[in-house]
Amino acid sequence: MALTYKCKHCSKEMGSLQIEEIDLEKIGWEYLSEQEKLQLLQHTPDQTITITSICESCEHIIENNPLYHELDYFIQ
Repeated sequence: MALTYKCKHCSKEMGSLQIEEIDLEKIGWEYLSEQEKLQLLQHTPDQTITITSICESCEHIIENNPLYHELDYFIQ
């Protein structure tokens, strides 16, 4: 099973882990609402879980352009 972190804006893969079993408490699963889980976590048939986050580059862009917080995607 793989756990992959991907940027929601630029789609850059920020990291990936190959693990036998995922302890959902260690990734903060219990703190997410059902809606957040659906938005941020994607499961694929090959047992990969992709967690959507924001990479450092996109975070810097958002810091310098606060209006981008309103957009789901600002990189075209």
